[in-house]
Formats: sequence, C-alpha cells, structure tokens
Amino acid sequence: MLEKVLVCLDGSSIAERVLPHIVEEGRRRQSEVVLLRAVSLPGVTLPVNIPGGPGTAVLTAGAMERARSDQDAATQYLEGVAERLRKQGLKVEQVVLPGAAGSTIVNYARDNGVTLIAIASHGHGGLRRLTIGSTADYVLRNATVPVLMVTSGTA
Repeated sequence: MLEKVLVCLDGSSIAERVLPHIVEEGRRRQSEVVLLRAVSLPGVTLPVNIPGGPGTAVLTAGAMERARSDQDAATQYLEGVAERLRKQGLKVEQVVLPGAAGSTIVNYARDNGVTLIAIASHGHGGLRRLTIGSTADYVLRNATVPVLMVTSGTA
C-alpha cells in the first residue's frame, strides 16, 4: 500500500506533522514519496456586460506576479523538505501545482498511481468542520485511494 505516497504540504508546521508517520514506513518499504503543494491562482472577478450577471475571472499583471512568487516560494519550501527526507533515506520528488488544494490533491493522486495520501488536518473551515479542515474533509470524501490523516489537536 505504500508504493507511492502523496504527502500534502502547505508550508505550515501543522502540515508537516504527517512526515514522521511516513518516514519510518517509507524507508522500510522503499516507498516513493511525492511532496505536493497546491498554489491557488489569484484573480479578480469582474462583471461582464450584464449588470448583476456572473463575473469573469481576470488575471491582472499583479496577480500573475504574485502567483509566480507563490509558486517559487512553494518550490523552494518543498525542495528543503525533500532534502531533509532524502537524508533520512527516502526517495522523494516534489510537485507544485496551481489550483484549489482539495481537488488538486485528489486529481493528482488519481492520475499518477498514488497508493496512499498523507495529510494533516488544521481544523479550519467553520463549525461543521471543527475536527478536520476543509481540505482534509474534501480529500477524505473524494479520494479514490486510502488516506492517512494526522490531526493537529487544535480546532
């Protein structure tokens, strides 16, 4: 079950709480570990032609620059985490993808032969998600492979 493990990270120490759970088993089973970070594309929604009608997302030059900066920061962060895991004997690659975290995680897992998704829960997302975060909730409900979820203990 641990041939290819997708580890979902967002740059926080809470998200990294999943790593110790992957290191020992991953090393023992010689698993391939993929670190994934989703970076949302900032945009501005503007009304088009019809007052009160649906808006259209527009990426401004400033928004595009911010997206590039966010992607560069995410890549550097994952490279640092990957290097730490490689020093512990794991085979690691890293992927930064644009999009909403939940659907990006689920789609990547489905399309890339992932056998386990590992994710930590922050506990964000409103009253109905007091025990797990909205991204973790989405992944649990929509993943087609097993999910290892580590909770942060804070809500």
